[in-house]
Amino acid sequence: MSRCKSCGAEIVWVKTDKGKWIPCDEGLIAYKEDPEGDELLVIDNGETVRCRTEFDGEPSGLARTAHFATCPDAEKFRRKR
Repeated sequence: MSRCKSCGAEIVWVKTDKGKWIPCDEGLIAYKEDPEGDELLVIDNGETVRCRTEFDGEPSGLARTAHFATCPDAEKFRRKR
């Protein structure tokens, strides 16, 4: 585990299905898959899932929030295209 260079939060690096590394928040979140969901989370196998984190019934799985979504200084670290 490492820490964000900007805000100091503990982060976990997850390798995406495209072979790139993405910083994610440490905690796992239960989710329910939903193609119309308003959240996008990162599964530890590198896939992303469109989902809801507030739901009834059993979760579809556990995933993480990309740290870019929660870091107050995320714009400093985004790659320029």
